[in-house]
Formats: sequence, C-alpha cells, structure tokens
Amino acid sequence: MSPGAHVAAFTDPEAYAFEAIKLAAGANVLGFGSAVGKTFQARLTRVALYRLSIGLGKASASVTLTSGVPNAHVFMFATEPSAARRISGWTVSHQHIFHPRTNDLACAISPRQPGSAAVITVPLDLLAAYGADVTGLDPKVPTHDDRLFLAPELQRTRLVSLMNDVERLAREEPWIVQMPAPAKALADTIMEALLACLTTGQRSRDRAAPGRHRQIVASLERALRERPEEMLSLSDLCSEVGVAQRTLNLACEEFLGQSAMRYARGRRLDHTRQCLLMSDPTATTVTDVAMRYGFWELGRFAQAYRLRFGEHPSKTLRRNATLAELRHASHPVHARIA
Repeated sequence: MSPGAHVAAFTDPEAYAFEAIKLAAGANVLGFGSAVGKTFQARLTRVALYRLSIGLGKASASVTLTSGVPNAHVFMFATEPSAARRISGWTVSHQHIFHPRTNDLACAISPRQPGSAAVITVPLDLLAAYGADVTGLDPKVPTHDDRLFLAPELQRTRLVSLMNDVERLAREEPWIVQMPAPAKALADTIMEALLACLTTGQRSRDRAAPGRHRQIVASLERALRERPEEMLSLSDLCSEVGVAQRTLNLACEEFLGQSAMRYARGRRLDHTRQCLLMSDPTATTVTDVAMRYGFWELGRFAQAYRLRFGEHPSKTLRRNATLAELRHASHPVHARIA
C-alpha cells in the first residue's frame, strides 16, 4: 500500500466489495456478494500509517466478502454499535475484536443494519517485538484458529476514538499521515490502545470444528473458482469436497450464512457477470453465457441476475458494444469472445 490516505465513496456494491477486501493490506480477492434490492451507498478509507495499515468502511446494506488473510496480523472490529456480523463462523458483536488466522480464508457477512467497521493490519515482526507476555498472542504462525477478544468498554472506546481520528485526518488533513514523525506517533498510540484491548480483554478459546469447516469451505471456494461450470448440483459439490451433504451445508451455514447450493449459485452468477463484462456483444449472447454456467431457465436467471447486480444481464453485455465496434473495425474477421 502506498504511503498516505485514500478516501472513496461507492454506489456500486461490486466495486465496493472488491475494495473492501483490500482493507487488510495484502489480502487476496477470492469472491464477493452484492447488496440487493436497494439503493447502495458506501465509503472506504485506507491509511498507511508508519508500519500499520488502517482500513475503515461503512455500507448502507449487507455485503458478503470472501478473501485471503495476508501474511500479517489482522484485527477487525466495529466502530459504532450495529447488529452482530458473522466472520468465519464466529458471531462478532461491536464489543469484540476479531483476529483471523494468518494466511488463511476469511468469510465476512456484514449486518443488515448499517454500521462502520475498522481493520488494523500489523506486520508479524512488529507484534512479535512486544512479546507473547504483552500481547497475549503466540507469535508463531500459523495460529491454530481465529481468536475473538471481548474488549473492555473503556479500552475499546479509546481504540474506536483513535479510528475516528484517523478517518478525520484522512478526509481533512491527509498531509499529516504522510509526515514520518506524526505518523509514527499516531501508529504507536494506536498499537498501545489495541494491545490494551487484547491484554485486558477476555479471549474465546480455540475450537476444533471450525478448523475443519474452514477447510471444507476453502475447498468449495477453490472448486467454484477453478471449474464453476462443472459444479452444478449438490452431489457434484460433495464429491469435489469429499464430504456428506449435511457436513457441507453445516460448514457453509457457519462460514457463509447460507446453504452450499445457494452460495454456489451466487458464485456462478458472479462468473457469468465477469464473462459478460469481458465478452464481445457481437460474438456472444447472454444465453450462451448463462447456459455455460448452468442457468437453463433464462427467465429465472435474468431475475436472479438483476437482484444480485442491479441490472439486466443484457445491459452488462452491451457495455462493451463501443469497444467491440472498434475491434471489428480493426479485425473484422477474427472477432471472438474476449
């Protein structure tokens, strides 16, 4: 992440989802789910502060995100009271600080009630320098499981206040965070407040089942990413992941908040959108793409697509019309799907 502050507003849930995933510096984009059925508004703030990466976001509707946790310590928490969200099978309220396992998969479902949240990404060596006795965290990586801290109100309020200060500086005085001395001073203060929450907070114990469920969801996501057109039935999914239907659905309900088939259907819709956005509208049709990803009932497909992305699939395809005309003008014989 480049030094300084970056502030952005969004009306497109898809664009917001991809940027929100990046709030944890170094995270990989694995998937997203769009807000549906309403006007969407969101804001994101990203600040590089000395060796810390700070991310703050707020959306007007629930968005589901799936990403890879980077090779760093990531701490996620709400900055204002809101309904509990689900992150990797944990119920995380505004009193909690969530610490996902490093170098692994994280799935977050934001609450339907709008609420802002923050992400602090800390390099492994920086946190290890404080020692396990100070942080309450084993510096060895990977950890056995995610951790959930119930932060005392006084310490949590202090940390949230600092996040509000960071957001205000990014919006009104971004030049301050680009100056080495003020940036380091603020980063040190944030680390002190974060450590106060971790060391005085109550930590939930590691659990065995979520580790296995996490692996199941990761295998499912990998199959849907690599061969989405083949994963068309629950039996296909179970065969690929190697578990029974009940086990697969339990893992998906815990981590994704929905059944395996519902999630798979949404991911196939995501793939159709990506394909439509890259296709030449003179060389392919919506029907071609829908059929490729297993949507045979075109009326229901169009309705589901519109609910997920806020527009008809034909409109998505037509976005490339101008570009396609230019391609035909230069290479009229060899026009193909991009």
